[in-house]
Amino acid sequence: MHDIHNVVREALIKEGWSITHDPYPLHSRKDGGLSTDIGAEKIILAQNSSKKIAVEVKSFTHISILHEFLKACGQYLSYAKIMGKNDSERILYLAMPTFVYYRLIQYEWVQEVMFDLNMKIILYNSENSIIEEWKN
Repeated sequence: MHDIHNVVREALIKEGWSITHDPYPLHSRKDGGLSTDIGAEKIILAQNSSKKIAVEVKSFTHISILHEFLKACGQYLSYAKIMGKNDSERILYLAMPTFVYYRLIQYEWVQEVMFDLNMKIILYNSENSIIEEWKN
């Protein structure tokens, strides 16, 4: 089993991104704080010459990828809301394995949820630590 967080981190570096925070302690100023350091999945902040991003890394290791997707949607929405207030120039991405994405989008409702949430997605390959596709 690969350490998915490090796989995505390495893949970002291979693509020329500079890692600025790992993990990023996401806090809501008014609410006293919400840490993304929950379990093994954490947010990575990175930037290149023209863009600043935050990457929420998901492995989808639960027996039901639909359950994991729904959980990821809630986290993505919450993180996007907090980042919009605290770090509005940064774009939030959800990183997931490529094969999971293509299984998920077989469901029309999943595609609709991704569209409605305006999800930005990074598809990664954990075997060779590369980003295979960016979905904007």
